[in-house]
Amino acid sequence: MINAFKIVWEQIIYFPLIIRMVKYGDQSTYQNFFLGQAWKIFNPILQVSVYFVVFGFGLGQSQAHTNPAEYLAWMLLGMAIWRFMNEAIMGGSQSIKRQIALVSKMKFPLSTLPAISIASAIWTFLALFGLATLIMLFGGTGISPQWPWTIYYLVATISFSYSFSLLNSTIIILIPDYISILRLIMMMTMWIGGVIFKISSFNNIIGDILRLLPFNYVIDGIRDSWYRPDLHFETTFYPATIVFWSLVLLMLLLGSFLHNKFKKNFIEYL
Repeated sequence: MINAFKIVWEQIIYFPLIIRMVKYGDQSTYQNFFLGQAWKIFNPILQVSVYFVVFGFGLGQSQAHTNPAEYLAWMLLGMAIWRFMNEAIMGGSQSIKRQIALVSKMKFPLSTLPAISIASAIWTFLALFGLATLIMLFGGTGISPQWPWTIYYLVATISFSYSFSLLNSTIIILIPDYISILRLIMMMTMWIGGVIFKISSFNNIIGDILRLLPFNYVIDGIRDSWYRPDLHFETTFYPATIVFWSLVLLMLLLGSFLHNKFKKNFIEYL
């Protein structure tokens, strides 16, 4: 527990440094591009537009909604959270392995590297979330009166992403093959996390299990609080909340323990 508190405190103390590192990383990544950092906004929007054409029209998912624009807004909100978590977790999980040499020169905690990756991925969320909001407003749907809950679900998303990334960052150094398993897990979450298909259509034990998954918890939560309420989700809110935060706490405790135990020997493993 002490290790977990120490790591959380490091994120608070070094938050200004985390922001500076994100700005530096963005500038160096996109400095040779004509559109520069605008690609951080265009890239996720262009990729999601392909999913909309395939699943919205090709597979007829939009027929479950009043019109295609309604499905697009619904899908964009789900994609905003999933793509943010995917980029944050994949980047954060490999951050220590990739940048340990940089940390040895600049002397700041290794635990901040996953946080830097998470902060860098926030642009993906903002781009898709902003586009979904514009479609909702121009389409006449409007924003749900429960919108303040969006802040809670965003905090929950960041908490889960950091805890999972911190745990993965040590496992990947100890077991390099684990990265392949992680990629497979993250890809599966797009299909079973309610990003493209409505989980509420599964009115059986499989649907009940899927609704308890952390990814589905935050994806449905964002939609409920920003787009409009989903009564089916309200019936599983409390058990899903308990499962979600219990998992976050467990990963944070285990991740902080492994991180502090092996961090002095990371270079030897690499």
